[in-house]
Amino acid sequence: MIDLKCNFMARQKTDYNIENELCVKDILAERGLLMKDFAEQIGITRETLTRALRGNPQYSTLKAIAEGLGVNVYELFKERTVQRPQTDIHGCIYVDGEPNLIESKSDIEHLLKELNANH
Repeated sequence: MIDLKCNFMARQKTDYNIENELCVKDILAERGLLMKDFAEQIGITRETLTRALRGNPQYSTLKAIAEGLGVNVYELFKERTVQRPQTDIHGCIYVDGEPNLIESKSDIEHLLKELNANH
């Protein structure tokens, strides 16, 4: 299996709030669910759910929320638009169920090297 590594840049803003990144409230509203009822459905109090959405939720809490909504954890986060340079290659290749974003010839060459080394 190919190991994908991600590098995250630290935010320079000090007023970061995860609530601005999560779309759980939007999903609940779309489905006509109240936070109180949903929290009860997944076995926590409304206060616990509210704190999780405003603070620094543990992955296990995010996973419970996602499972309760029938979505993947990544779908709890708002989609971001990323400006990328124009290229002729755009795609995603799944290897052993893991996505590999392809945006250049070098991405393809790198993936092929990893595949040849690991398979």
